[in-house]
Amino acid sequence: MRPFNEPGSGWHGVSSAGKAAAASVSLCSVMVMSTYTVAELSRIISQAIGRALPEEVWVEGEIRDLSRPPSGHVYFSLVDPDGDDPAAPTLPVTLFASDKFAVNRVLQRSGAVRMTDGVQVRIRGQVSYYAARGTLQLRMTWIDTDYTLGKLAAERERLIRSLDQRGLLEKNRSLPLPLVPLRVGLITSAGSAAEADFLDELRRSGFAWRVRKVDARVQGAEAVRDVVAGLATLATGDVDAIALVRGGGAQTDLAAFDREEIAVAVANCSVPVLTGIGHEIDVAVVDLVARSHKTPTACAAALVGVVTGFVTRLNEIAAATKRATSGRVEIARRTLTHAVDRLERSAGVAGDRAHQRLRSLESQTLRASELTLRRNDEIVAATGRRINRTATFHLDAAAATVDRMSAMVGTTATRRTLDARNRLDDMEHRLSLLDPERLLARGWSITRTASGEIVMRPADVAAGTTLRTTVAGGEITSVVAEESNDG
Repeated sequence: MRPFNEPGSGWHGVSSAGKAAAASVSLCSVMVMSTYTVAELSRIISQAIGRALPEEVWVEGEIRDLSRPPSGHVYFSLVDPDGDDPAAPTLPVTLFASDKFAVNRVLQRSGAVRMTDGVQVRIRGQVSYYAARGTLQLRMTWIDTDYTLGKLAAERERLIRSLDQRGLLEKNRSLPLPLVPLRVGLITSAGSAAEADFLDELRRSGFAWRVRKVDARVQGAEAVRDVVAGLATLATGDVDAIALVRGGGAQTDLAAFDREEIAVAVANCSVPVLTGIGHEIDVAVVDLVARSHKTPTACAAALVGVVTGFVTRLNEIAAATKRATSGRVEIARRTLTHAVDRLERSAGVAGDRAHQRLRSLESQTLRASELTLRRNDEIVAATGRRINRTATFHLDAAAATVDRMSAMVGTTATRRTLDARNRLDDMEHRLSLLDPERLLARGWSITRTASGEIVMRPADVAAGTTLRTTVAGGEITSVVAEESNDG
């Protein structure tokens, strides 16, 4: 602190009493300053601004918090781009309904510009002080559409070069799409036409889609945050692909999809991303890092096409397998038929041979019996003659001999006949084992399709196929209720 007598101290040797007196004089001078009413001060501020900025001025910035109330006026704020600092300057802007017609006309002529949050614009208007709210504002009267389009184009080209240099243009597109991507994550505005078109295309395909939806703003300053968050949420879920869709609009309506944050999030996403943004002529930066499709419907149709292609290939493989299997079954059927024919012929020949052999044995037995009988008759006759010549004692002995010989002849003939019949029965039994009717009687069956093809495995038939099963005593017709998963 300076001494009281130091140059510049303001006191220069004044005593303490002098200091007190000087302070009292100073306080009185403050108390007599002018006091303004709020209206007076507002008028002074308005006049000062009018003198400083008497003409309309051009201002460039980024639109925030745009609203269109029923009054027909448009309200928004202008901030410097990337001005995320809460203390950054903000300029309220009003586009009155009386000026909106002229502004809308120039916007419509540009065909690609629409005022919305997040769009950088260069506008003209009169700076004024709005006393009712005590705020400084810009009354907008015109917009430079070339500035906005140029900014969008320049930023777009810069971002594309940056993504290319970082290897992000192909990163997500190089991810393989599953063969059957039936589990789909959908990022779009809930209840929008884009959502309805996308889901309707999936629904009309008839496939069993499972769609996990994330509601996100797809326009304005909050679109970037919502879309990036939606990608992060779905990437950790159980989905095969993510669809990012919205309907068409002005180029500024689609500005969010030219933002670096969304493009980088899509490129680094671990799940394949498909886009369907805008109309036929719209191409956003995010389209360059994802699998791009012209519209939400086209995006859904692409997914349907992948599943349809897989089903077509599966049907072709099944048809080829069926043809190959049918050929082998036909060969097996012919081989089996030929084998059965041979068995039948062999069984017939064996039966004929057995029959012939039996008849031969019977003839031999008869001849042997007749020969034996003739010999016995001769012996009996000779014996009778001897009996006649001998005494009664010899007659008894001869009778016993005759009985013994007759028994021997009968036993031999009976044994041979029985042996022949046993062999014939054995052959007939073996032949009956080969009889198809006997196999059916034991519980076997033969199943054919309506066209006569023999069914070898459950996989040979599909649900709804009519089957005819041959069993003992007739045929059973049935229909396959459920297709088997067995190979």
